[in-house]
Amino acid sequence: MLGLALLAGLLAAGAAGARPGPAAASGGAGWTPAAAADRVAALPGLGRPEAAGVGNGLFGGYLTVDATAGRALYYALALAEGDDWRSKPLVLWLNGGPGCSSLGGFLSELGPFFPTAGGAGLEANPHSWHKHANMVFLESPAFVGFSYSNTTADRSVGDARTAADARRAMLELLKRFPELGGSPFYISGESYGGHYVPSLAAAIVEGNVGPEWINLRGFLVGNAWTAPKLDNEGAADYWASHGLVSGATVAQMKKDCDFNIIGPLRAGGECDALVQSAMDEMGDINIYQVYADVCHAAAETQVAQLAKHAFMLGAARPKPAEKYEPCVENWMEEYLNRTDVKAALHARTDIAWSQCSDFLEYSRASLLTDYRPIYRKLLEQSDLRMLVYSGDVDGIVPITGTLSWIASMDLPVSKPWAPWTTARGQVGGYRVEYGSRFAFQSVRGAGHMVPYTQPLRAEEMFAAFLAEDAGET
Repeated sequence: MLGLALLAGLLAAGAAGARPGPAAASGGAGWTPAAAADRVAALPGLGRPEAAGVGNGLFGGYLTVDATAGRALYYALALAEGDDWRSKPLVLWLNGGPGCSSLGGFLSELGPFFPTAGGAGLEANPHSWHKHANMVFLESPAFVGFSYSNTTADRSVGDARTAADARRAMLELLKRFPELGGSPFYISGESYGGHYVPSLAAAIVEGNVGPEWINLRGFLVGNAWTAPKLDNEGAADYWASHGLVSGATVAQMKKDCDFNIIGPLRAGGECDALVQSAMDEMGDINIYQVYADVCHAAAETQVAQLAKHAFMLGAARPKPAEKYEPCVENWMEEYLNRTDVKAALHARTDIAWSQCSDFLEYSRASLLTDYRPIYRKLLEQSDLRMLVYSGDVDGIVPITGTLSWIASMDLPVSKPWAPWTTARGQVGGYRVEYGSRFAFQSVRGAGHMVPYTQPLRAEEMFAAFLAEDAGET
C-alpha cells in the first residue's frame, strides 16, 4: 500500500523438516486455560462460529510481547475446517499500512465472515482461507486496531521491532495452542506486508537456533511494497499505460521526482505539485482497484483517510464475489466498534477500532528500505518457499513495479511465464518460477486486496501454494 501512489494518495526457516510439537493440553475441551478463555462463544448478528462455518472454533485475545512496556498484540484465530485441522498448516496474515489492521483481512478479505450493511451482523465468506489452514490474523504493531502498549513511546516503531514483536506473538500463540506447535507455519500478507512478511521470516530464521523454534516453511505476499524506486516508477508507468493520467504528466514526474524517496510522506517541491496534477487527472477513482467504484456515502471520510494514509482508501473496497459493495469496510468499522462485538472478541472495549492507526509513528527509514537484499539473503540462507503475487488492476503497488524489481534480481528462470487456469477453466493469471523456491503469480482482474477482489482465484492460488509444499501437486 505504498509508493508514488502513496504520495499521490497523501496529496488527494527455519529448516523444512518439522519438529514434533508439544502434546495438546488436557482439561476443558482439550484447550489450555488461556486458549479456553479466548474461545469466542458467539458473535453478535451471527451466533456460534461453529454453526456458521468455523466448525473447530474461533478464538480472539491478546498476546503479550513485552511485559515491561505493557505491549500486547490482538489476534484472531480461525481453526481450519475438518477433523484433521491439527495436521493442517498454521498461516499468519498481516495487512500492511504500515499501521493497518489485519482484522481487515479477517472481516473484509479472506477470513470466515463479512459484515452486513451498517455493521448489523455477519455473513459467511464462501472463499475463506480457513478452509485450507488454521488462519491467524495479528494486529501489528502495537497501537494498530485493538493492539496496545502502556508505553506511549512505543508509538515510534520500525520494521525491526515490528518483526521481533510478531515473532514473539507467534511463540506465545504456540504456547497457547500447543496442538499447532509442529504444524508447518507460513506467513502471508499484502502491500506493506512486502516489508512485514520477509522481515518476520528473517527474524524467525535467525531466531530458530534454540528452544524457541517455529516451523517456518515459507511465505506468500501480494502487491508487495519492496523496492521504492522501481515500485514508484512502476506506478507512474501503470497510470500512463492504463489511461489514468496523461503521458506528459508522467514524463515530467520521471524528470523531476526522486523515486527513491517517495513514500507516504511528501517528497517536497515540484514533485508534490506533479503528483497532485496526476491525482487531478485521475479523478475520483479507487486506486486500489482502478475499475471499481468508490463509496460516495462516505466520501468525506475517504478523502480524510486517504490524506493521512495514501494506501488505505478504506471505504472503497468492493465486496467479494458477485455482491459488489464498495462500502463494506465502513460496515466492518461499525461492527468492530460495537461494545458487544468487542466483548465477544475479548478485545478491550475502551479502544476505538479503526482500519489504520493515526497514532502510530512509523519509521520513514524502514519505509524507504529496499527489501531485495532480504529476499536474496533468505534464498541463500534458508529453505523457505516464496510466492510474490499481484492483482493486475492495482494502481497503488502495481504489477509493473513488482515485475521490475523481480527482474532486477536476475534469478534463473526454471519455469517460464505461462497462464495458470482456475477450476472453472478460466485463465486466473500468469506465473513464472525461479529455481525451486521463488515464484511470481498474477491474479487476473484483482486489485490491491487480491483475496477481496478475486476471492475464488485467490483461494485457489492459496490452496495450490500449500498443496505444492505438501507434495500434493
